[in-house]
Amino acid sequence: MLDTFFRDVKHSIRMFVKSPGFTLTAVAALALGIGANTAIFSIVNAVLLKPVPVPNPDSFVMLMNTFVSRTGESGSGPGASPAKFQHWRAQPVLTEVSAFRNGVMNYAAGEVVEQVRSMQMSADAFSCWGLPILRGRTYTTQEDLPNGPRVVLISEGFWTRRFAANPQILGRPFCSVGSRTP
Repeated sequence: MLDTFFRDVKHSIRMFVKSPGFTLTAVAALALGIGANTAIFSIVNAVLLKPVPVPNPDSFVMLMNTFVSRTGESGSGPGASPAKFQHWRAQPVLTEVSAFRNGVMNYAAGEVVEQVRSMQMSADAFSCWGLPILRGRTYTTQEDLPNGPRVVLISEGFWTRRFAANPQILGRPFCSVGSRTP
């Protein structure tokens, strides 16, 4: 039985050597098929199979706006007006509602201006998403208001890179020049 297997393998290798075009095509087709299946599974695994890294993934919901453009095309996207956010926050079926908006800002302290990704978020985002605060505090009720005082929370990576993990920066002003949101 093992002898037959090795005979079949030798015969296959001889046939592949005799027809290199077929061999190259077969290997390319296999590589493409395996690569495509791996890529698709990776996406399905990340989006559908792995739980969302939040405290209660079964009850986590992302609310989005839907719209119809002037040309009649429909679409959806994250984001809402402050009035819609307050409406969602007042719904009794929702226990925690948070809002966020991604952007970019320029950090201008020191010799080098650095463009960093930023996010504006409501105070509920930390408990809603299960985000830990390593040092300092989250936002107060006054700071969560649309025209409230501005507060900056920075990531551990930025704190280490730009401030050498100095704990004395708590409460100091944060210098930025210009910001934009996509």
